[in-house]
Amino acid sequence: MKKVYYGWWVVGGAFLLLFCAIGTQFYAFPVFFEVMVTEMGWARTQAALAMTIGTFVAGATGMLVGWLIHKVGLRPVMVCGTIIAALGFLLLRTVAEPWQFYLYYGFIISIGVAGIGMIPDMTAVEAWFDRGKSTALGIATTGMGAGGVVMAPLAGWLISRYDWQTACACMAGIVILVGIPVSAITMRTPQGRKGAPEQAQRKELEMGDATLGKALKQRSFWLISMSAMLWYLGYMIGLTHQVAFAVDMGIDRVAAAGAVSVLCAFSIPGRLGFGKLGDIMDKRYVMMMAAGLQVAAFAILLKTTNLAMLYVYSALIGLGVGGLTPILPGLVADYFGRRQFGAVYGALDMVTVMGIMVGPIYGGWIFDTTESYSLAFLSGIMITLLAVVLVYLTPKPSS
Repeated sequence: MKKVYYGWWVVGGAFLLLFCAIGTQFYAFPVFFEVMVTEMGWARTQAALAMTIGTFVAGATGMLVGWLIHKVGLRPVMVCGTIIAALGFLLLRTVAEPWQFYLYYGFIISIGVAGIGMIPDMTAVEAWFDRGKSTALGIATTGMGAGGVVMAPLAGWLISRYDWQTACACMAGIVILVGIPVSAITMRTPQGRKGAPEQAQRKELEMGDATLGKALKQRSFWLISMSAMLWYLGYMIGLTHQVAFAVDMGIDRVAAAGAVSVLCAFSIPGRLGFGKLGDIMDKRYVMMMAAGLQVAAFAILLKTTNLAMLYVYSALIGLGVGGLTPILPGLVADYFGRRQFGAVYGALDMVTVMGIMVGPIYGGWIFDTTESYSLAFLSGIMITLLAVVLVYLTPKPSS
């Protein structure tokens, strides 16, 4: 019986880690956001600032994470990240003031998730694959969607059935129970094993590999980074505020949280389908196609008056962001190689997180100023279209 190529075990491990990390920290946030606004009496801009701080911290930490992976190895970074993230969720149970929300969610949880999230997971998966790289990345990143499918409604149910403190404790438990064994046992790069990976799955690309310094000097790096930043800015306007937007319309909190689950569920075929497309056609065009779905989603959200329309929006934007997730690291690998993939991807992440930072607080500011989300959602359309233009202007990678 032929032995399973170890790279697929790494894909499975990345799936599980993204499931618990992104599901708890990212996709459950809209549920906690609505609780802080309602129960704490905070302004929406004030509560959304936690996501902005968290995004900045995760981005700033991401470049350090990429460097540490190359210096001390993948597993130590991921185990430490797991412990820090779980500690942050336990501390989150004690929040009474906004500064505590910013510290525990914005700093501690976000630092921990950076250690077990996209940069280390994509670094590990990319290192094992040449053929079918986008497909492997797509399968791994479905963990993010699966985590959102489970975590957002789970958080909403726990809050409604018990309280938000219990929900925080459960998030901490999930991170520890999944993160520690998977990080310590499964996750490794080819250099972390005796012997080389199968020749059919790996070939050396040193001639085309770029160091971080060289990557930062290339026009394509900045066009890709800015495009992803704008895409995520638009995406976060919708994601962060969609539960509060729905509750304002009179939709039940648990049903509104279910729309986040729909988004995450549809991101799974998006990751798989667009990931497969990335292996057979120009990834730039795949990214543009996925962005078109986000534009359509915001057009529907502008007209949304009931739960069914909210779910249609969620399905479309989920397919779109699902397509971006495996394509972005695939583009980094195509353009800049794998010699310093973790560091280059971490640097690109520092740029893209600016959009994730600005999106939540911009949406909150628009609502607090106009008492409506219409201008914010219209901005999502325009911003995403600008992202498409920047992708189109990116030159093809040199062979």
